[in-house]
Amino acid sequence: MSEKIKSQEEKTVEIKQKPIELPIFTKGNIVLGQYKIIDEIARGGMNSIIYKAEDTFVDKNDYFALQNKYVAIKVVTRNPSISDGEWIKFLDECVTTKRVNNLNNIVRTFQVEKINNDNTIIIVMEYVDGISLRDHLNKHGYLSVKEATFIFEKVLIAIKELHSFKHKIIHRDLKPENILLSHDLRQVKIIDFGISSVIEFTNNDENKILTNEATLYGTYPYISPDVFKMARSNDKNANNFISEQFDFFSLGIIFYEMLIGKKPFFASNYSSIEVIKLPLKFDMPIMSDINPNITPAIENIIFRCIASKPEDIKYRYHSVQEIINDLKNVSNTTSINEKLLKPSKDRTFQIKNIFDTSKQRQHEKFYQKWWFIFVILLLALVIIIITVVIKVIY
Repeated sequence: MSEKIKSQEEKTVEIKQKPIELPIFTKGNIVLGQYKIIDEIARGGMNSIIYKAEDTFVDKNDYFALQNKYVAIKVVTRNPSISDGEWIKFLDECVTTKRVNNLNNIVRTFQVEKINNDNTIIIVMEYVDGISLRDHLNKHGYLSVKEATFIFEKVLIAIKELHSFKHKIIHRDLKPENILLSHDLRQVKIIDFGISSVIEFTNNDENKILTNEATLYGTYPYISPDVFKMARSNDKNANNFISEQFDFFSLGIIFYEMLIGKKPFFASNYSSIEVIKLPLKFDMPIMSDINPNITPAIENIIFRCIASKPEDIKYRYHSVQEIINDLKNVSNTTSINEKLLKPSKDRTFQIKNIFDTSKQRQHEKFYQKWWFIFVILLLALVIIIITVVIKVIY
């Protein structure tokens, strides 16, 4: 589960109740009278366990029904460490997941049930037979431009649908861990709406927040620095700072990470709140210096997504469709000749000379020198052995 930031105004609510034991199911158990537990998949934050299960009600003669034979069951039980605000936020997630049930590239929710006096929630979801984008990156390091662009476009389409609702849904926790890939890499699914915000634009262009926002949530490296505007404001004014930019920033970091294999801003401790401030102090590296296959057009997309410095905010996107349009145009002739919106001379790099390869070249020369000596010695040894053998024979 995500790291959480709490504003100074927030006061933690102590829950005076006895700890509730988390229902632990084992293989073969029947949940909600319908789902047979196969295995435990994972354990997460908020005292949650996720299981893989089989829907025993599925008609085995119905081909299409069999596509949903397996489900994922998420069980969340409230305990004393979960504040009222956090629990309300989680209940908001249950409502949100139902609203996005028919969207492509979003993990579907089939059933939500409350037990133990509403202190335990059981969510039955679509099971995705695959891995997370994080696991995929851990395995491959970074992705080709073609593969990264394919995945990124799928995610953009999903976020566009979320942002297109009358009551817009801002995911707010987009990260590689929350993006699932099928084994054939053709399907991309977004999960975990646990900290999403639902906003409604009023007639005076202000945002009306329809979900509980008593606490600021997120995973540090993917949180837009705009979040500090909320922390500095009272609850009423903070509503106006929740916008699509929260997701745009996360999208930019994810796209960068897919193409480079690392995050654009370095931190010795990514669980420190200072990580969120880095985009306000430094600029992202020149990506083509790291990966020559990355064009300025692609880099400009990421730059516009994560633009956080006051002088860069003018470059920000206003909608997901704008990002999609730019992504589709990266192969056009005009885009190939595109210049960086913010050239190197105008950037403040976090680590100077990070792309200086002089030391690498010195190491290469060192190894080339000793490799040459090794070959000469090996040849000399072979000649000596041949000479000795000839003398013995003759």
